[in-house]
Formats: sequence, C-alpha cells, structure tokens
Amino acid sequence: MLKIFRNITPRGTPSTPRAGNEIAKLESQKVVEQKNKEISLNKLIIKNKEKEKVYYILGLAALLIIGALLFFLYRQSQRNSDRFQKLNIKLDKANKTNMQFFGILNHDLRSPVAGLIHFLHLQKEAPELMDDETKQRLENKVISASENLLQQMEDLLLWSKGQMNNFSPDITTVFVKDIFKDIKEDFSWVENIQFDFDFPENMTISTDKEYLKTITRNLTNNAIKVLEQKEGGKIILWKAFSDGNTNYISISDNGEGASIKKFKALFDDSLTIGTKKGLGLHLIRDLSKAIDMQIEVNTEKDKGSTIILSSKKV
Repeated sequence: MLKIFRNITPRGTPSTPRAGNEIAKLESQKVVEQKNKEISLNKLIIKNKEKEKVYYILGLAALLIIGALLFFLYRQSQRNSDRFQKLNIKLDKANKTNMQFFGILNHDLRSPVAGLIHFLHLQKEAPELMDDETKQRLENKVISASENLLQQMEDLLLWSKGQMNNFSPDITTVFVKDIFKDIKEDFSWVENIQFDFDFPENMTISTDKEYLKTITRNLTNNAIKVLEQKEGGKIILWKAFSDGNTNYISISDNGEGASIKKFKALFDDSLTIGTKKGLGLHLIRDLSKAIDMQIEVNTEKDKGSTIILSSKKV
C-alpha cells in the first residue's frame, strides 16, 4: 500500500520569506524613525544656534551702544574740561590784562604828576628865587604839563575802553613824526635835559599807535631818571631809520651807562615786578612783544645807553 507523505506546516506559523519581509519592514521603520529623530534634533540644534546667533548679535549691538554712549560721555566730559580750561585761561588773561592796564596808568601818569609837584614846590618854597620872567615861564610849563597830563589821561582811558575786554593791538600805519611829537609835548615840563629827534620826515611804521606811545613814554621816563644825577649837559636822542626790510626806533642818553643786567627785565618775563622799580621795563617788554617789536640794548660805562626797537616792514 502506497503511502503519500506531505509537508504539513503547523497552523499559525508564518512562512520564512514573509517573516523576513516583516522584519525588514520593522527595521526600515525604525531607521526612518531614528532618522526623523535625528532630523528633529538637528532642526532643534539649528534653531537654538540661530537663537544664540540672534542673542550674540543683540549683545554685540548692546555693547556697541554702551560703548558709543561711553565715548559720547567721554567726549562731552573732555569738551567740558576744555571749555573750563579755556575759561580759566581767559580769566587768567583778564586778570593779567587788568594788572597790566593799571600798571600802565600808574607808570605813565607818575612822571607828569611828579613834574607838577616839583614846579608847585619850587613856587611855594622859594618864590624869592624867581623873577617875573622865570615865574611866568614856570607857570606856562605848569599849565602845559597839566594839559598834557589831562590829554594822557583821556588817551589812556579811551584806549582802555576798547582794550579791557580784548587786550590786543590794532595795527595801523603810523607816522614816526606823530610819535616823536607826542614825546616832545608829553615831556615839555622837563628842564635841563635836551631832547633831540632824528628821523625821515615821511617815515611810517605798521604798529599799534597807543602801544608804541606807551613804550616810548616809559623809555623816555627811564632815560630822564638816568640823567637826574648827571652833571653837565644832558641829552636824550630819539632816532628812527630804515634798513632793508626793517624799521628801527631808538632812544639814547649820555648818562653813566649801566650793566646789561639792569636791563634783564626787557628780556626775562620770569623776573618779579617791584612796586617802584622794574615796572616800566616789564611794560616795555610785554607791549613790544604784543606788536612784534624786537628789543636790543647797547650800554657803555660813562658813555650812556641806547635801546633799539625794531620791526619788520609790512
């Protein structure tokens, strides 16, 4: 009897190819899910990095704004400091200007007042020594000196009106003959001293007239003081001349001469100023510097001194 055997697979057990497909499908699904998770994670990382980038940019912008504000505050502080420094400089200059101006008033008016006092004392204490002619001559000199003193005061006060706020020179063309004329009139009260003037009639210089008048008054005052103790003929010579591109104005006296150290204040602004001595030289130095005039001193014992002012032609 023929027996036929069949390969009977137990019920409920899958075949081998189908099971493999299911496994592959599950594995593929897991890979996809893993990839999706990685993609999501990468997106999150990228998003976080973008946020960090924004935060960095905002932080950098904030730092730049803070830096700009600090720089602005620093610049404002520096400008305020510069402004205060300039104000302090102006205040210091104003104080020096006031001192200089009152020094000019004091020094320029001292000699005319001294001359008036001298004439009045002579007239009061020794009237018997004067005849009618001498008395009339002295009276005329007193009147002339008083008028010149008044004119000097008016000149100085008018000059001060424009100079107190801004002590700076007003450069114009000035005739030398006008400067020398003022010297002759301002010191008409001086006796026993011969005043000589040597200059080209039409010579002019570019300068501040009031500055130069103040300088020449002080130089003349100093020369008069030098000659007070001299015996014999006393001469003051004012001279003006040109050489090439330079103008010169000089004053000479035939006094005893002096050491060059006595003229040190004309060149050294660190020297202290006394109440009675040295002020004139300081004024001459400062005002000469203001109008770009150079100063030169020549002095020789027993022969006198010469002070030369020079300036470039404009």
